[in-house]
Amino acid sequence: MFFWYVILPMRKRHEKEEKTMQLRQAELMALFASLAPDPVFRVDKASNIILANDAAHKVFPFEVLLGTKISEVLPFTKDLDIYEMIKRDITINYTTQINQNFFQFKISGISSLEICQIYGRDITELKRSEKELQEALRKAEESQKLKEFFLSQISHEVRSPLNVIIGFSNMLLEEAKSSNDPDMKEIYLSIINNSKRLYRTFDLLLNMSQIQTGTFNLRFERIDVLPIIKSLTNEFATYAEEKRVILKVVPLTEDTFITADHYSVNQIFSHLIDNAIKYSENGNVDIILRRDDNYFYVDVKDNGIGMPPEYIEKLFTPFSQANMSYSKPFEGTGLGLALVKNLLDINNAKIEVKSELGTGSIFTVIFEGNSYGRTRSKKT
Repeated sequence: MFFWYVILPMRKRHEKEEKTMQLRQAELMALFASLAPDPVFRVDKASNIILANDAAHKVFPFEVLLGTKISEVLPFTKDLDIYEMIKRDITINYTTQINQNFFQFKISGISSLEICQIYGRDITELKRSEKELQEALRKAEESQKLKEFFLSQISHEVRSPLNVIIGFSNMLLEEAKSSNDPDMKEIYLSIINNSKRLYRTFDLLLNMSQIQTGTFNLRFERIDVLPIIKSLTNEFATYAEEKRVILKVVPLTEDTFITADHYSVNQIFSHLIDNAIKYSENGNVDIILRRDDNYFYVDVKDNGIGMPPEYIEKLFTPFSQANMSYSKPFEGTGLGLALVKNLLDINNAKIEVKSELGTGSIFTVIFEGNSYGRTRSKKT
């Protein structure tokens, strides 16, 4: 008796409230459909259209949409089991082309209302933008390939003649030395030095371009920095002599091994040594190699013209040399230190600068980590 008088009325009231809520949901969905700018359909279990908004009538030129099978309007739904989607509350998304436009449809089964709601969205502009972006990317890739090809070709076309000029000039220089002809010796030295300068400038521009385009090849390996430094000091010996600069290597550790890209390390110290000599006429340039428990350091120290503090902040900005009024008489592209910073970044290293105007500068390159357990000691 209690069941009939209490539980049953409560169940009926609950069912009534649930139906009222479902009706409101259906009304809200119908209202949304009527206001939506894109096509909206409602389909029953038999796949018949029972609601289509104004936008749907505009997009699909059917005299009567209501009662029409949804597969006749949207052919891709032929492969869908609408009844099963409603029963299991399944939702899928599908993109298709209708006439000249692209639409994305969301098809949602709603078991509580025994309907399938289909919302369309015109994504023609989005598709057009995607196509334009893909075309732009394709052109960018083609441009990149063309640039890489051009760089490889120009690299060969420039370097090969320069190597020939430097090679023959060295031969002529030796002849001038043998014949004790100081005038010709000076001419050949000038040819060699300027050819090498042009070679380094071209290398600099090529490296900057490769880093910026992501085509710079890195090969990390265990390398000994000391022979690299010694080789560079020999290479710059003539230049240092011309500038009346005493060039000295000071190894304060026997452990001069690091893990880095060999070519990068060579380029980094080539530019730093070149820079130090350039601004240190009648002075000294010391390259000091040292290590502690965590880092390996190389100090390139000069007693040249130095820099004011405000300039150090923009030191590694491309073409920053042009901003130094007191440095305008010195040769250079203003790209060398910018390249050094980029090469250090991709080698997981860093650089610190200390300088005083009229006193000199110290550029300290810092590589992280120890080498492979070699004995460390200091030499004076």
